[in-house]
Amino acid sequence: MRGVKESTMAIRVVTAPRTLAGSGRASRPGALTVAARRVGTFAGDFGLVLAVIGVYFLVRGAAPERIGYALEVTKGLVRVEQAAGVFQEQRVQALSIRYHAVQEVANFTYAYLHFPVLAAVGAWLWWAKGRERFAFMRDVMFVSMAIGVVFYYLAPAAPPRLLAAHGYDLGFTDTVFGGNTAVNYAQPSLILNEYAAIPSFHFGWIAMASAAIWVNTGSRVVRGLAVALTVLMTWAIVASANHLFIDMALGGVVIGVSWVVAGRLHRPARVLVMETTDSTSVAGGRLAA
Repeated sequence: MRGVKESTMAIRVVTAPRTLAGSGRASRPGALTVAARRVGTFAGDFGLVLAVIGVYFLVRGAAPERIGYALEVTKGLVRVEQAAGVFQEQRVQALSIRYHAVQEVANFTYAYLHFPVLAAVGAWLWWAKGRERFAFMRDVMFVSMAIGVVFYYLAPAAPPRLLAAHGYDLGFTDTVFGGNTAVNYAQPSLILNEYAAIPSFHFGWIAMASAAIWVNTGSRVVRGLAVALTVLMTWAIVASANHLFIDMALGGVVIGVSWVVAGRLHRPARVLVMETTDSTSVAGGRLAA
């Protein structure tokens, strides 16, 4: 028994954590290195997203300007909404811009809420929920970009705010670009494409962010705020006459399709993780036995 006790004590001496001189705390010499690597990985992941977004906007801006065709597409979409009895965008806008302060809320929401929300949700996913969940939402966005580019080249569409300028006045007012606003939403000509109304990613990407929040938290309050984000952006889009309801519906459909595609892309990785975990558990069980 004495020999067993001596062996146990020896093991304890070897495996005891090193302590800082004069203190009882265990030292972590690699803590700063690990933190720096995490920050570097985060910066790399976000840098990739920013780079792809930059390429996306360049390709979007390079789409041929087919104004006549884009107007006809939008007129066709209006007729579809009229036939379905849902063409109410002009009424919503008329009520929303009755007071200048309300108009400015819509303009600011449309112009300045979009990308900050995406960045905030992306950072939250990466740091609080794990890199894999961030990567999934990133890929949903990437797939939607590819689909969107196809629309911009094959089916350009004019936003409602531009219809009157081309002789098709349905009562819409350009509140963001038409003056009488503190919002400055000017874009460089290299990336500007005013006839990319479908699909609406102002709606689609905010809906994607809301969905990401919803599936990654169980808090009713946070989920409620996520839904409120999409409702707010929907109103701002209509109040500023930037999209029709059908434009936003198409944006939602594109995000839904992109979500499914991204899920299939990430499924092999999840299966591999599960198989690795199961194998480790089995091995551990055998060792324990």
